[in-house]
Amino acid sequence: MKRFIYSAALALTVLITACTSSSLKTAEVNSYRNPASVSELISGSQKVLADVNNPQVFNPQTCSKFVNDITDYLFYLPADHFVPKTEVEKENLKTRGPEVLDTVFQIRVSLHEKLQEFDARNDLNKACVNKMREGFQYARFAEEYLLDWLYAQKIYTFKKAPIMTNEKPSTWTNPKFSGFELEAGDVMLIRGKSYVSAMIARIADEEGNFSHLAVVGQDKAGKKYVVEALIQYGVIVTPLEKWRQEPDARVALFRYPDRELSKKAARLLYDHAQGALNKGKGIKYDFAMDDDDYATMFCSEVLRMAFDKASGGKVMIPKFRSSVSKFDGNEFPRSLGVTKTSLFAPYDVEVDPRFDFIAEYRHMPLLRQVRMQDAVLQSVYSWMIQKGYNFHFAPLHSGKALLAKLVRQFGVAAETLPKYMPIESIKTTVQFEKVATILEQNLYKKEAEFYKKNGYLPSFQDMLAINEAFRVQDCKGAPGDGFHWFFYNNDRKCN
Repeated sequence: MKRFIYSAALALTVLITACTSSSLKTAEVNSYRNPASVSELISGSQKVLADVNNPQVFNPQTCSKFVNDITDYLFYLPADHFVPKTEVEKENLKTRGPEVLDTVFQIRVSLHEKLQEFDARNDLNKACVNKMREGFQYARFAEEYLLDWLYAQKIYTFKKAPIMTNEKPSTWTNPKFSGFELEAGDVMLIRGKSYVSAMIARIADEEGNFSHLAVVGQDKAGKKYVVEALIQYGVIVTPLEKWRQEPDARVALFRYPDRELSKKAARLLYDHAQGALNKGKGIKYDFAMDDDDYATMFCSEVLRMAFDKASGGKVMIPKFRSSVSKFDGNEFPRSLGVTKTSLFAPYDVEVDPRFDFIAEYRHMPLLRQVRMQDAVLQSVYSWMIQKGYNFHFAPLHSGKALLAKLVRQFGVAAETLPKYMPIESIKTTVQFEKVATILEQNLYKKEAEFYKKNGYLPSFQDMLAINEAFRVQDCKGAPGDGFHWFFYNNDRKCN
């Protein structure tokens, strides 16, 4: 099954598909191993954009196959497929790279507009929606890898900017919303730094690039705030300008077109959240991720409640929910408190055609970190699903979880754990973070070795292979090494 692919090939994604066959099979890939030229990259990306906007080529009937052919082809490309091999190619990419970035971003904008167009005609099917999810991921990873390369070549200079500062290279903006400012009711999808939030957000079968969601609220005086639900605090309220100063890896901005309803939702949400805080109680975090009950809330539930209440139940978000079935037979979701078969994942908003896609912000220093985290998450989850791995609560980690729970009850570790976090959830997150830390440290080491040898970064598949090699080696190692003393399958097989 295709998953997140982050590679030098993806660095230049959907872009060459129009220059080669978009219906290639796995066995045919080896005949296309020679690096594509930068001119093909440019013309290919432009052709894909033209095809997306051509109803004879891209329509509700062809949507799923169109996107799948591109992502399926790209999945099997080697990491060095598009790496510039000559100084001429390198200089050409340095010159034309910003143009390619603009084109790939516009492909994402156009895909989202097609979602809206198909939905308006009542012609949007679930298969198309799910493939759109995949297309957004691939295109976004391509932009970020190419952006990283252009930073390294000093085509762009990094400077820290508040979230959603409307200028490149921190923020790319949908041309229809040029000059935008944050408004009441705006929705921000966030990929933060926390393993725990990412771990919970990716429990769903469908995958996305975001682990968190926040909403712009507004008080009666018109002052804007960010309202969000965080694991360690529950629902909190932060002045907008203060919130914008703390960087996240990426933030995508979406807006509900009915501004009157959005403002009503923003005011209702602020009053509800701040009112609870003023009473000294606040709203607890919802570890069960049950968005039918607003007594407690997880991040996405904040948005759902605001528009539900503001519209009198007429606007229920999201339009397309994520399902939870891939861990069938594994206790992992239940250990975190998740028992429902579907949930509202933050990235469900990205394929909700009722929202406009406004802009996207990135903080370059954090992108490498979340790339590593995504590879770790993918490996750990695949071992659970495909190899039957489970956490076996050894006294050491169970003791740490219990100690953390007890310490928190006495007011310590407020930045990490809420008092009401279930002990099973604490035990699972403690062990998950232990495995993740071991794998991440190894990835950083192997990535450096890979780059020194090849001169380019490993692909996402390369990183998964690195994780798999570590798993096998650790499985066969001495007791106490790595993580197999508490994270393993029941038959203890290493293959």
